[in-house]
Amino acid sequence: MTEFNSTQLRNLALVGHGKSGKTSIAENCLFKCGTTNRVGKTDDGTSILDYEPEEVKRKMTIDSSLASCEWQGYKINFIDTPGYPDFTGEVKSAFTACESAIVVVSATSGIEIETDRAWKYAEELSLPRAIFINKMDREHADFYKVVEELRAHFGKGIVPIQIPIGSEASFQGVADLITMNTKVLIKNKDLIYEIPEYMKDEVDTARHMLMETCAEFNDELLEKYLEGEEITETEVAAALIEGIVNAKIFPVLCGSATKGIGFRQLMNSIIEYMPTPYFRASMGINPKNNELIERRTEDAFSGYVFKTVVDQFIGRVSYLKILSGTLIENSSVYNSVSEKTERISSLYSACGKNQQAQKIAHAGDIVIITKLQATKTGDTLCNEEEPIKYEPVTHPASMFTMAIKADKKADEDKIGNALTRLVDEDPTLTIYKNTETGDLTISGVGELHLDVAIEKLLNKFGVTAKLYQPAIAYRETLRGTSKVEGKHKKQSGGHGQYGDVWLEFSPGELGSGVTFTETIVGGAVPRQYIPAVEKGVRETLQTGILAGYPMVDIKVNLFDGSYHTVDSSEMAFKTAAALAIKKGIPEAKPVLLEPYYTLKITIPEYYMGDVISGINTKRGRIINTESPSHDVSIIEAQVPLAELYKYATDLRSATQGRGSYTMEFSHYEEVPAKISEQIIAENNK
Repeated sequence: MTEFNSTQLRNLALVGHGKSGKTSIAENCLFKCGTTNRVGKTDDGTSILDYEPEEVKRKMTIDSSLASCEWQGYKINFIDTPGYPDFTGEVKSAFTACESAIVVVSATSGIEIETDRAWKYAEELSLPRAIFINKMDREHADFYKVVEELRAHFGKGIVPIQIPIGSEASFQGVADLITMNTKVLIKNKDLIYEIPEYMKDEVDTARHMLMETCAEFNDELLEKYLEGEEITETEVAAALIEGIVNAKIFPVLCGSATKGIGFRQLMNSIIEYMPTPYFRASMGINPKNNELIERRTEDAFSGYVFKTVVDQFIGRVSYLKILSGTLIENSSVYNSVSEKTERISSLYSACGKNQQAQKIAHAGDIVIITKLQATKTGDTLCNEEEPIKYEPVTHPASMFTMAIKADKKADEDKIGNALTRLVDEDPTLTIYKNTETGDLTISGVGELHLDVAIEKLLNKFGVTAKLYQPAIAYRETLRGTSKVEGKHKKQSGGHGQYGDVWLEFSPGELGSGVTFTETIVGGAVPRQYIPAVEKGVRETLQTGILAGYPMVDIKVNLFDGSYHTVDSSEMAFKTAAALAIKKGIPEAKPVLLEPYYTLKITIPEYYMGDVISGINTKRGRIINTESPSHDVSIIEAQVPLAELYKYATDLRSATQGRGSYTMEFSHYEEVPAKISEQIIAENNK
């Protein structure tokens, strides 16, 4: 592949709602560049970017794909991202590797949930954005209505630099408001004409909006505009570039992926107006002294691994954004996170599943490296003499949790390793072994996320697994007191067994677990047998009395007993303690406890009533509500864990996908009597 310096590179994330046509746009660009010989389609499984079995099956993008192409002496790296909310982690990771984003919007649907979410993510990073209104050939396509909606929702910085020629079935090209000519597709050829007279009024109106917007962010242009002086094409382009780089102006382009219209203009606009990585400065930490340092493109080599794919044959495939310096094949680099040296044997540029070797890559480029041993997503690779560590991206919270186990006995030994490798590839997945219930749990962003994870386990690692509802770690405690005797006496010839204890049971302090004391007077139970009594108490209480759950916050006092000089033993006293518990606990008003979790739910204010109502139906209680910014509300609530099964799906439904939450353990509370009876009956079957 041709060698490109930083000024010849453009890196863009294609983001937007599912089915808006992001992958089709990338496919069209690759075809126009001559990188591919046909336009692949997701719907018929021919896409070069959506090639994983899960993507082909579901006809949707699940994993972000790198699509590199050359256009007019420049290299454009597109990252095609998913548009489904379960995979927003891929979008956030892609933003760390790009200097700009193209937000794809459907001409028929306008702003949708993931349009809004992707815009906010980019806004947090002050990432320059352009908007591509796709599907201009579809029925009910309305360019001006969508532009109006975008400006109302995202601000007056949104301005068309093109307008469509025709609409719906008659859509045939675009009119460029900067060069003031039209590009029309006739018999598969792009032809350039003067703007026709019948479009003069709408062109004048749109160009007036463009001039106003550019002048608003450029004082010199504003002065010329107000004085009615002529503004040249070069001046407009310069003001537009300045506004885009500062994330104040967001140009709108349009086209049709189905008809292949608008893509030469799109790529020309990317090269002309979208920012180059050359001017980018990256901030990181010096791992030697934890001081903040800056790296520019011409400084020593450093890069950030924003994505990892685990291949069953070659291991880790790492996607690296080079932030400074130059990377050469057959060189060594330092991982400042794992503190290990890695060997770079080969570098590749990627176009979906196809890879092309390259000998050298400069700052700003995105490359693929294989077989790195100690490097995972979020790690920094750098020059060991001038180390730096970049902050890893914060991924969306894993809200949806299920228990997982191998479906076949032969896979039981393999599932642990397969899950570890899956988490390597997807950091938004988390694996946890619950020692109380014995469940191995897997958490993801949503239900579809875990379904896809199960498919990947099979397709990539040959492990068949199934998901099921995780068990709840209930506990038991006392509300009353009791005093009972536990006597174990057995004669069977020779040495018998004899142990006799009197135990008092009472409620303990919250969080105290099991407190064992003894107030033996006169050696009623010899000292050497008291540890055996305590051991019997603790072991028996570990499985409870009501439903087999551990007993907590309970005091047990050994206050009397008796022994036999020949037949008493540690085992006899341990057994006697167990008998006393089984007899005395039912007399001390035992109750079942359930775990409560504190939820922090972030939602648009509009949905607050529905979400609070949903919390109330789940036996939850609202602790606090606040509005940290316009149209954003945070609800803090405490809810029993038993009611939170599939809450991620419920919240998504209640907020049309706009809500998210985090949760952490709070405390245990008594289970209501009716529910307690059901749990006990179920467990005693």
